[in-house]
Amino acid sequence: MHKVSPERFRHLAQRIQIAAKLEDWPSLMRYDQQLQELLATHQAYLNDPRLAPEITRIKVIHQAAFEQLSQATRELEQTMNNVRMQQERAMAYQLATPDGEHR
Repeated sequence: MHKVSPERFRHLAQRIQIAAKLEDWPSLMRYDQQLQELLATHQAYLNDPRLAPEITRIKVIHQAAFEQLSQATRELEQTMNNVRMQQERAMAYQLATPDGEHR
C-alpha cells in the first residue's frame, strides 16, 4: 500500500468545490465516491500529521457541498410540488367548465 499524499486530498477538495459551484451533482457524487474510496483504501495513513490539515479542509468543503446539494434538492422538490398543484388546479378547472366554454 502506498502512502497517500496531501496533494490527493487537495485535488479532490478542489474538484468537489468546483462541482458544487457549477451545481454538477453527478460529478459531486462521483467525487464523493472517490473520497470514500481514498479514505477506505488509505485508512492506515489517515493519522499522518501531514494529512490532518487537508482532511480537515476536505471535510469542511465536503459538508458545504452536500448542504448545497440538499438545498438544491429541497428547491427542486418545491418546484415540482408547485407544478403538480398547478396541474391539479388546471384539471379541476377543465372538469368544472362545460365543454369548450372558457371565461
